[in-house]
Amino acid sequence: MMNDELLNAGAFALYRAENPHRVDEFSKRPDAEKAIAADFETYRNRYVRKFKDIRESLAAEGLTVTRAA
Repeated sequence: MMNDELLNAGAFALYRAENPHRVDEFSKRPDAEKAIAADFETYRNRYVRKFKDIRESLAAEGLTVTRAA
């Protein structure tokens, strides 16, 4: 389960990093967090795959992705 949480959190962070213009536009709305989350849901599968690939590439180099405490 924790692995799924990390995967989803990483995918969401990657979405935000790759789409600052969209996040900025949604941030102007009164329901900003809901709008950002809804837009992310549209692209969730893409970002989960991308984050998985990044994590696997890092693991191949001996690096581990963890959640900060």
